[in-house]
Amino acid sequence: MPSLNTISPDTIRVFPDDLCTLTSDILCRLDLPHADARRIADCLVAVDLRGVVSHGTRQLRRYVKEFQTRQINPCPQICLVQETPVNAVFDGDGGAGYLVATQATEAVIQKTCSQGVAMAATRNHGHVGSCGIYARMALKHNLITWTVAGGRDWTPPTRADATVWEAMQSPPMCFAVPAAQGPPLVLDMNATMFKGRDEVQNAMQTFPDPVFKSLGLRFISTILAGAMAGQLPSDHPPSQFSGASRGFFIVAVHPGHIGDLETFTQEVSRIISESLKLNPLPGLDTADLPGSREWKREQTWAKEGIPINRDHQNLLSIIAREVNVQIPW
Repeated sequence: MPSLNTISPDTIRVFPDDLCTLTSDILCRLDLPHADARRIADCLVAVDLRGVVSHGTRQLRRYVKEFQTRQINPCPQICLVQETPVNAVFDGDGGAGYLVATQATEAVIQKTCSQGVAMAATRNHGHVGSCGIYARMALKHNLITWTVAGGRDWTPPTRADATVWEAMQSPPMCFAVPAAQGPPLVLDMNATMFKGRDEVQNAMQTFPDPVFKSLGLRFISTILAGAMAGQLPSDHPPSQFSGASRGFFIVAVHPGHIGDLETFTQEVSRIISESLKLNPLPGLDTADLPGSREWKREQTWAKEGIPINRDHQNLLSIIAREVNVQIPW
């Protein structure tokens, strides 16, 4: 596995603030309010900072198209539609999922710190990105979280040879546990272990257990986030934004309402630290746990800049030119 500092010759480093400014400026050109544009930019760059290239600023290509074609509302009026001391439900008004999901997470944090446990759901919005974004918000308050996202309005696959595997797409899911120091445990993942039909077929012949477990995760995430959280009530007016078909669901627990918070987080740190001293998995150079490698990148790249390879540079440059925004390199 390559070193954290190993980058290809065509890669440049861009500091997080510069990448946030570029991303925010692009979104503002698409009629988003500055505060909303900056919030989305912060989310995307936070993911780039962890090296999760699939869900960072590369996603701008998709979002720019959605805003330009008005599949997503650039100026949503997010509203709280249901609330109890331990629960909140938000309507995203057809807007970007990041906006309503962060608002829901902020509500969950406040409620969990008070009540010990809380949950929130959101509906009628676009893509929320990596679920780890919201888990890490809660980790700052020493909260344990489980988060899922998914699409509503499920329909069965139409291809004649479709199997039960094609019944679901690949929604995100994240579990996060705080630690006293060092990396927390953050299992931020796509709810599947396979990239396509061929991999599934091969696995069924050699090691079928992960296939069935992945299938279960796909159904859980989609049904809870899409069918439950994303469900629109019968009296909800039809949305004019076709891309606003997502739901988001987060549950948080305060470990201090179960035992001693400091004792728990210190024990998590001990378990993680001692585990990382063990031999790595076969074929790898370092021992890593879910989220530990990304945590190390955050520490390094915040100081040195985020590595942006040639393809990533070109994608951002093309988008910036399309909307007449200056690029910082």
